[in-house]
Amino acid sequence: MPLYEYLCPTCDHKFDKLQPMSSQGADCPNCEQPAKRAISVFARVGKGGEEHPGFSPLPPLSGGCCGGGCGCGH
Repeated sequence: MPLYEYLCPTCDHKFDKLQPMSSQGADCPNCEQPAKRAISVFARVGKGGEEHPGFSPLPPLSGGCCGGGCGCGH
């Protein structure tokens, strides 16, 4: 289940909620009004706030449709 970020337009409260992808939204835990899903980005950080060594946010450009990891031959 993904973790979604929400922002309440009524009271400006930001919160996270773990819910299924099929979920249609969430109510603010502060004022109980409907909140809007916020756009968020995945960040992977290591100890001390540094990126993990060898971590690349983009797949390799060679190897076909999936970087050569699926074995499909493309």
